[in-house]
Amino acid sequence: MPNIKKLASQTSVNYDFHSHTHFSDGALSPKELVMRAIDKGVNLLAITDHDSISGLQQAHTCKAKNDLSLDLINGIELSANSDFCDIHIVGLGIDTGSNQLNQLVKEQKIKRWERAENINKKLKKSGIDNILELIKEDHVDVITRSHFAQKIIKLGFAKDNKQVFKRFLGRKGKAKAQNNWESLENCIRVIQEAGGLAVLAHPTRYALSNRKLSYLIEEFKIEGGDGIEVSYPSLNPDQASWLEMHRAKNDLLASAGSDFHYPDLKWSDLGRFREVKKDIPHVLDQLLLNL
Repeated sequence: MPNIKKLASQTSVNYDFHSHTHFSDGALSPKELVMRAIDKGVNLLAITDHDSISGLQQAHTCKAKNDLSLDLINGIELSANSDFCDIHIVGLGIDTGSNQLNQLVKEQKIKRWERAENINKKLKKSGIDNILELIKEDHVDVITRSHFAQKIIKLGFAKDNKQVFKRFLGRKGKAKAQNNWESLENCIRVIQEAGGLAVLAHPTRYALSNRKLSYLIEEFKIEGGDGIEVSYPSLNPDQASWLEMHRAKNDLLASAGSDFHYPDLKWSDLGRFREVKKDIPHVLDQLLLNL
């Protein structure tokens, strides 16, 4: 990231620390994502695919070949098990050559394919056959429930994501499958051993009461977590204030990002989220120190 210190000296750094490519459940290639970031005025981007780092090299190659005025942060979004629910942990500034990280990614991919086969069997019992084969034709690197949702909707078994998760893929769905992710503490440890910062992703999107969510944030801090996302699409002002209070209470760094997946969503795009207050500790500060 040769230009990041120069960027930090400017009056405004337009960053996005949470985005996805087609190597997980995003729609764009790494090259397309990088070019879209440029188009949207983002000059500091973290690509954080689910349990995958496969798209990072393509993004760096695109930046170098086109001499783009954009800095890239190597990232990942790990699925993890906590005492309260399954959660996502964003890793920022990771070394993709880390043996521990690559081993964990390998294990997570195996678990995802095992879950996918389980979902596929349950869908077949519900009269929806051959979904997994259709997904395999797209040559995805990491399979997610979103891949199943897209195919189910395309085949006409549900009208939208809300309906498909309610009927089939959600907590009470006919094709609900047990997850077997790595523990929260192990995911944090691996990210940090790879030189990265571990950030609790989109906390208010977990199906938890405020009380249990506060306990989850405390658990994340106790296990050594570095930061928490305090700004992302769909977060209302009251939720943002609540998260900022618990960020401060647990002495966590702030982070933010669009959680970008698809270019046709009007409410969510690269760099599009509420600005984080400039006077609170931010992951950007730490990333600069680690350069």
